[in-house]
Amino acid sequence: MRVFLQKERRTVEIHHTGSAGALLAQLGINPEVVLVVADGALVTLDDDISAAHTVELLSVVSGG
Repeated sequence: MRVFLQKERRTVEIHHTGSAGALLAQLGINPEVVLVVADGALVTLDDDISAAHTVELLSVVSGG
């Protein structure tokens, strides 16, 4: 699958089967700092994204 890392502005091609949370663990990314979008749809960490062609990891921005 193709994974776009917004914060790093780069795309990587990786083999992944499993949940969105497992993908973040595989990439060493804290799940509290990104939103996971698989094939254009927002997914939860428990959702299986094995069939997704593209995944975007969008940075969460907060302010006050």
